[in-house]
Amino acid sequence: MLKKISAFLIGLAILTVNAQTYDLAGVVSNSKGEPISDAIVSLVGVGISDTTKADGKFEFKGTSTKKVRALIPQANNVSFKNNVLQFAISESTPMKIQIFNLKGSLLGQETKMNAAAGTHSFDISKYYHSANVLLVKASIGNSEVSFRCIPFSSWGYALNRGKTESASSNSKRLTAADEVLDTIKVTANGYKPKSVTITSLVDKEISITLKANNEKDDPTPSCGCGKPLEKINKSGTHKITSAGRERSFIIDIPQNYDKDKPYRLIFGMHCMGSSAQGTVGENYYNLKTQAERAGIQCIFVAPQGNSDGTWGPGFGGGDGEFEHTFFADMLKLFKENLCIDTSRIFSCGFSFGAMHTYSLSLSFQNDLRAVATYAPANYNIWLPTNKKLPIAYLQISGTGDNTCPWVNNEGAKRGGKFCVLTHAEDNECTIPGNIPTPGGGGRVTTEFEGCKEGYPVRVIVHSGGHDWQMQEGGVKYAPVETWDFFMRF
Repeated sequence: MLKKISAFLIGLAILTVNAQTYDLAGVVSNSKGEPISDAIVSLVGVGISDTTKADGKFEFKGTSTKKVRALIPQANNVSFKNNVLQFAISESTPMKIQIFNLKGSLLGQETKMNAAAGTHSFDISKYYHSANVLLVKASIGNSEVSFRCIPFSSWGYALNRGKTESASSNSKRLTAADEVLDTIKVTANGYKPKSVTITSLVDKEISITLKANNEKDDPTPSCGCGKPLEKINKSGTHKITSAGRERSFIIDIPQNYDKDKPYRLIFGMHCMGSSAQGTVGENYYNLKTQAERAGIQCIFVAPQGNSDGTWGPGFGGGDGEFEHTFFADMLKLFKENLCIDTSRIFSCGFSFGAMHTYSLSLSFQNDLRAVATYAPANYNIWLPTNKKLPIAYLQISGTGDNTCPWVNNEGAKRGGKFCVLTHAEDNECTIPGNIPTPGGGGRVTTEFEGCKEGYPVRVIVHSGGHDWQMQEGGVKYAPVETWDFFMRF
């Protein structure tokens, strides 16, 4: 673990030279260990590139008179003040912050699947009691940088690229074991680009692994990984206080739960008139059945809405923000006490549960990897301000649905059709002139084209009514379609 983590001092990691010798070589391969040919490998600071041969090898050798600046790819500025680490990024990108001790043990983690352009803050003071020295690893898009933090006392110390501020005797500082001298960026057709920082311009054994575009990323473990089951120590009903209210949820934890294995987390939101127990009785919309057939263990959660089976204040909107607070509080509880794959958190629901899931999909894009809604509507429920960030989205609606119709009001953009179009626009998909609907029964499936990589939008329109248990060939297809959609990630 420690070999993978290089420490450097933000703001002091600028190296200026009159003549800099570089002698670098390495190999680019895929996840199977097979060499990748024709990959373009760039030494960003020096400004040179090489193309890998059939054996995947590349080489940089020579002397540069160019000033080589330590680069943090995709990050415009990094600072640390009052125990808060801040990153400024220029465009929406995945971001993951991990906190380690010097033994390489993960102390905590925060992930934002679609961090918006702007400044993002992370308070790391809560981890100081766990270690005298912290290693902070930040993944921004496909780039990684690492920092070493040494606590001195109660105040912060601001460090910006290219400038050092004087520190008082009361400060927590970032210190460096190594300086980042340059960045190697690799691109190849059919693979996700990757950037890695280097601390030496002389290295003969640089190995870089690329993931295929359709290849799943590695799990992102929550800070609850490695902890024994305590606060949530068994499956069943649990209570939590959220927004001043006592709320409850039913959780299903694998019987042979492994505290070191990050599990997918799937929420099932009940419909109006039903309950968390109703969701459990339907095997979480039969997704647990699909998981068992696939041999993939997941953690399932069925939150409880109002006593009448609704979510939020009921029809007509109003302040339903406390439902989002409830969801955020559950996420925090699970991440801190269970081993969750924070890059694979999902939600699904029918009718009012679909409307609630749709509501969450407008503001929890950084937490939810994908959602599935069965007969949603974009009215008669509280909706937050849409953050307009991408999220993988699946919807199933019926043209004969009079409860949550496909189109309620074309002019006002009310109806299931406009739930789909909202996410298609946010995911930068190509918007067709018309979404096909079945004319003589059955169903029509449309997957939008041109969507942002990794954020598909898929809609199934059937000729039936208000239902999620539609069958085709004697098989309920909503669970099958949902499971297949979620398993893309």
